[in-house]
Amino acid sequence: MTWMRHLTCLWILFATHNGCVCSDIQFLERQEGQSVVLPCAVEPRTHPPFGWSLMRSWLHRSKVMYMHTKNEAYVFNADDKNRTRVSGDPSSHSLNVTISDLRASDTDRYYCEFVVDNPSHEDLRLPGKTEFFLLVTADAPGLPGLVETCAGGSAVLPCLPPGGEGLAVEGVSLKRQRGQAAVEVLYHSKRHHSSSHPSHSSQFPVEKVHLSSAPGPGGITYNLTLQQLQPDDSGLYSCQLLLRGQPDSSTRLGRQAVLVSVQGGQCSCSSYSSLLYALSSAVAILLLFLLLAFVVIYKGKSRRSVKSHPQAPIYEEMTGVQAASRKLGPLHLEETQSSEYRNCPVKKSCSENYYESPRKNSLK
Repeated sequence: MTWMRHLTCLWILFATHNGCVCSDIQFLERQEGQSVVLPCAVEPRTHPPFGWSLMRSWLHRSKVMYMHTKNEAYVFNADDKNRTRVSGDPSSHSLNVTISDLRASDTDRYYCEFVVDNPSHEDLRLPGKTEFFLLVTADAPGLPGLVETCAGGSAVLPCLPPGGEGLAVEGVSLKRQRGQAAVEVLYHSKRHHSSSHPSHSSQFPVEKVHLSSAPGPGGITYNLTLQQLQPDDSGLYSCQLLLRGQPDSSTRLGRQAVLVSVQGGQCSCSSYSSLLYALSSAVAILLLFLLLAFVVIYKGKSRRSVKSHPQAPIYEEMTGVQAASRKLGPLHLEETQSSEYRNCPVKKSCSENYYESPRKNSLK
């Protein structure tokens, strides 16, 4: 759609410089599925307008809708009847047109035309103050998210506004698509709480749907939880917020779709993936404990070695003493032996003198 954007800019420049436009031009760009508001107004006059029309004047020249004062608007294309809504009345010189569930074919130049009564001549047709160039680009199809669960389990779906608008939220709409089948509305909070057609208000029981909200970085976020799912509930889901003043007539999935796959096994039994995660976490915790125990033991041994290290000089002194004693040992033994040998005769002589002295004395 880049060529369309360039062509639009060229057309706006050409129309502005050649004086083909008697009012301001407002460029609006939206994506498919979003909505747009076209404010129409005209300068107040003595005679108020009694009629109003919305026109297309470039790609598809046609009249979109007409409204007579104090009456409902008439949409010429039946396919657009549920997508367009008018608030206000032509007699007040201003009104707003809301086009929802935009399509790429809605790209065109739009302008408003007010009809004023002129008694002396035919009715006056006055253009609005602003013309609108609407460019609707195709929403880039992204890969849907995947939620896998088992029978009896639950799935959480993000709920987004249809066009990213920050209006007041009045409810949610849950849609599902299976294969190439048409999109079906499973839950609609407005219809569910209304008294008309209670049997067709929801194909999902209210006890299986739970809406929750939480503050986030970009504002309040909404999530829809589907509970007690069964294998037959598998499909492509989307949750869309219902905004105040905007109808929900889209027959397509929302901006973010989620593929919900419900397996046949019961959720009470642990699946293979959850069991694998549990075993891996247990192994990781065991390894962590072993690592801590190894660190504690290693630190204990290092402390003991540090405490025993200062005693090394004492051992060195003792070894020095022992070495010296070993060197002096033979000399000492020799001295002792020699002294013993020297003293022994003395002792013997003494002993012998002790016994011999009487003889000597007697001989004398």
